[in-house]
Amino acid sequence: MKPADNPNWFAHSPLKRVNSEYSQDDFIEEKLVDPSSQLVPLWRGDPLVADGAAAFLSAAARSEFGARAPVVLLGVKDGVTFFGIDASAALTPEVAPFADIGVYTPIREAAAQVPRDDLAVIGHARWLFEWHRGHPHCAKCGEATKMVNGGAKRICPSCEAEHFPRTDPVAIVLAVHEDACLLGRGPQFPEGMLSALAGFIEASETPEEAAKRELFEEAGVTLTDIRYQFSQPWPFPNSMMMGFIADTEDRTLNLDTNEIVEARWIDRANIVAALAGDPSDFFIPPKFTIARQLLERWSKG
Repeated sequence: MKPADNPNWFAHSPLKRVNSEYSQDDFIEEKLVDPSSQLVPLWRGDPLVADGAAAFLSAAARSEFGARAPVVLLGVKDGVTFFGIDASAALTPEVAPFADIGVYTPIREAAAQVPRDDLAVIGHARWLFEWHRGHPHCAKCGEATKMVNGGAKRICPSCEAEHFPRTDPVAIVLAVHEDACLLGRGPQFPEGMLSALAGFIEASETPEEAAKRELFEEAGVTLTDIRYQFSQPWPFPNSMMMGFIADTEDRTLNLDTNEIVEARWIDRANIVAALAGDPSDFFIPPKFTIARQLLERWSKG
């Protein structure tokens, strides 16, 4: 799929991935001392931003973080190898390294500032660090595991089990009926913000089945024509958002108020106005979200 077909942020990394099926130890060792290699520092999952772009450091800067700081291999572009480095595990954990050259910016705020290519690289690094931080032990025997292949997996020295970064699939659906779409708000969203409805895909369930089940469970609507649009890696911490536009039988709503505290049908003209930033009694998610991109696509007819 070309970027024009998939407009989502965090997708379309400019880096070519290195084959992680085989040991990359020699390659990584060589590139970590290559002066041309670049480091992407993250402090507690957030990127270092300077002058409106992500700050990339030379490989020589690694010594400032100390040996404890994990490094993950992200890929190669034009002969330059890129690594992520977790600044949270630096020599002095309470002090963010290189904060004098920029600001470690919450990633959702950074998404509105940095180039999209930078954001795709940052998202990849954040995804890996969050997974490694949350999976230090073997799920089979409980022993401590170690990161190998530049962060592509963890292995257990005790039982030799291999563990790979987790991806949680999610179906997100813009339900439509004639010239209106359904938007809702979960209890975790700020008051006034309305978005497409979404839910995790369960075991042995297709994304389309999940879309139909979730919309019925959350809002009581029955989907009739479910059309896949595009997907988005979502590193909060490790979801793969699969976006759909789907027709409904009618506009009857029966909300599960534990999941959806507010939902309403909004006509296309009001969505177009909201996308243009015109004030209203609701607002929609920012541009870097897949929900916003679904609305953008549907609003054009």
